[in-house]
Amino acid sequence: MKRSQIIRLFKVITYIGIYGGLLMPLIFWPVVIFPFVFSKLAFLQLLIGITFPAYVALAWLDSRYRPKFSLLYVAIIAYFFAVAASVIFSVDVARSWWGNQERMNGLFTLLHFLAWLTMTIGVIKTWPQWRRLLNYQVALSGFMAIIAILQKPFPNLLLFPAGDRVGGLLDNPIYMAAYQIFSLFFIALLWMKSDSRQARLFYTFVALLDIAAFILAQSRGALVGLGIGVLVFCITYAILTPSRKTKKRLLAFVSLCFISYGFLFAFRNTEFIQNSTLSRFTNFSVASRTRFIAWDIAWKGFIDRPLTGSGLDTFHITFNEKYNPESLRFGYYETWFDRAHNTMLDVISMTGLFGLVTFAAIFISLYTCVVRAYRKKWIDASMTSVLVALPVAYFVQNLFVFDHPALFSMSYLLYAFVIAISVRGFSLNTNELPQVQSDKVKNVNTALILLVILEVAALFMVWRTTILPFRASMISIASNKAYANGNFEDAYRYAEKAFSITTPYLDEQSFLQSRNFISLAGTGKLESIPNWREWHDLIIRVSNKRVEEHPKNAHSRFIFARFAESLSRFVPEDSAISETQYKKAIELSPKRQQLYYGYARFLIDRGRSDEAVALLNQVISFDVEQGESYWLLGLHQYFDRGEKEEGAKNMILAVESTYSYVLKTGQEAMALVSAYDQVGEKEKIKEIIAMLPNLPQAQLGVYVEIARAAERQGLIEERNMILDALGRLDHTFAARLLPLVQGNVTSINDALKMTEGVDVAPPSSEPEISTPVATTSGAGPRIK
Repeated sequence: MKRSQIIRLFKVITYIGIYGGLLMPLIFWPVVIFPFVFSKLAFLQLLIGITFPAYVALAWLDSRYRPKFSLLYVAIIAYFFAVAASVIFSVDVARSWWGNQERMNGLFTLLHFLAWLTMTIGVIKTWPQWRRLLNYQVALSGFMAIIAILQKPFPNLLLFPAGDRVGGLLDNPIYMAAYQIFSLFFIALLWMKSDSRQARLFYTFVALLDIAAFILAQSRGALVGLGIGVLVFCITYAILTPSRKTKKRLLAFVSLCFISYGFLFAFRNTEFIQNSTLSRFTNFSVASRTRFIAWDIAWKGFIDRPLTGSGLDTFHITFNEKYNPESLRFGYYETWFDRAHNTMLDVISMTGLFGLVTFAAIFISLYTCVVRAYRKKWIDASMTSVLVALPVAYFVQNLFVFDHPALFSMSYLLYAFVIAISVRGFSLNTNELPQVQSDKVKNVNTALILLVILEVAALFMVWRTTILPFRASMISIASNKAYANGNFEDAYRYAEKAFSITTPYLDEQSFLQSRNFISLAGTGKLESIPNWREWHDLIIRVSNKRVEEHPKNAHSRFIFARFAESLSRFVPEDSAISETQYKKAIELSPKRQQLYYGYARFLIDRGRSDEAVALLNQVISFDVEQGESYWLLGLHQYFDRGEKEEGAKNMILAVESTYSYVLKTGQEAMALVSAYDQVGEKEKIKEIIAMLPNLPQAQLGVYVEIARAAERQGLIEERNMILDALGRLDHTFAARLLPLVQGNVTSINDALKMTEGVDVAPPSSEPEISTPVATTSGAGPRIK
């Protein structure tokens, strides 16, 4: 082949990598764990693995396709060195390098974005080339927006049901909104640089789609970012443009935006606003206290390790170590943070001063490049205004969230464009950069040999680091589906096969297996499965491997402890494993209540009551306003230790604390009724009885105990309503109450004694009770 043909071939392959990389956010293959993330990054890793070697060979063969000097590119490389230092000195090197399957934010993944950036700035250098690429990206954003919009009428469009806020192919509404910020600015740039009426109509149409998707995502942080970005754009363009008419239009547009939002905010409490998606954009009071807790922990983590931080993607370790017990006040969902939900704090916490300085240098150098390009007249006022405003919008919205791979594809596209416009000779008016004299002509055959060597090495790496983990994740999902279908033998077989495949993402797979096996043990079906012990031993081996690879991950140890505890009645030696893992998890997160609750339950089940009480009293001291700690202690004291007065006091304190414990079951309602019965609070008992229809249905005996307590407190009407409901639920029980109904006796106990020969059948399997006097809904007995 001729040299020109070889160069053309290498360029074609490189273009596939560049254009294909922007397809990454659209990829969704629901056959793996976390398909909205893992399937996208697997695609990108495969794509870069195949195409980047061709670019390397191209750059070696012809120096015109090598990256030219750019301050921004140097700053990005410096940042990667800082990140690499954080990985080397990380508290969990493996996690920092690989990341996890849910986020895919390890250095290994980030290097693929750096490779994509290098390919792009090496090949796409002129404005016509960039216009084609940005047009392509705009078209993709329109498709992304359409999918998100369709989730409103079709919430199950993407297999996983969408909520009130839609995220489309990115799943998370925050990511969708941030993605559309980039797209809207790119559309504005192309619209201003186009003289074609058809093109501008196309841009307007896509912009409307993107705005609709942005609104439906209802991301307040993204709204703030976009709003400030638009303001910066208008101010910059008004300063740079010589047209007084344009200045007035921009001023009018900004005024209109502020007036419109002011009008919206003023009527934020109206029924129309409250019942629409606009409500989230006018209500900023819900800024969660948990975010401030995470930010405080990130800062403390930086103080502890100021130079290189804890390591990329290790914020969960810092968060656990410095866990603030107040987090539980807002629910268990808010107690397992793996990001600070603020990109700047993530950077300083995980990569330290080195990361912070180089991260800041990216933005400083970006603006330096833009200003230089404008002064050199390589770009005009409109392009300058967009390139000044977009990074501001991106930065501001990142103060409320953290970066996501789909957003990396957008931010690196922005970086590549800024690098391109900052290279000497870039012009909006010419199709080509000034010709650069090529270096000594390289041998074409050598280039082909280089390509073959690099491709073989890359394909081997892709096989080990992408294909095998992807396959393991697919098989793990197959195991999960087999379990859900009751095909336990296949579930075990798939699990065994998945665990036999080399993958750095064991956490997610072992979590699924542990969860399923715990559930299986609770159903009583475990011992009927022929190979249950082999399945159990497999999970134990993998869990041991997981905690060995990531010894500072408190969550992994907690799951391991729960698994071993649940299976210890079948495998006694699991008891020691469970206790060891509980203790190690508590060492890693010494103030996390959930770990203490689990360990206390473990101790209670083994008759070590005094140790459990001491543990629960200790956890109460972490946050005296948290009701759940009092609840667990009160239950144990009242029902297990016979300390009824003290137990009743703590259960009552639990539901009357500032952050009160909320009853979840009929059994818990019975326990609280017993506590109020102990102290003679009849009005409180009436309140709990009124709650019963809205709680999950419990066993008949639970309601009988509540009725007995009502009877003891003289709440005869409430007692009779409960008994009436139970009698209609179970006719045998109704027969046993006949002496009470007929007035022969005055108490439930006396009625049951008189009818001892009649067995009380279990309650009906039907959860609903049809009764004309029902005024509430729910699975519990209907009470008038």
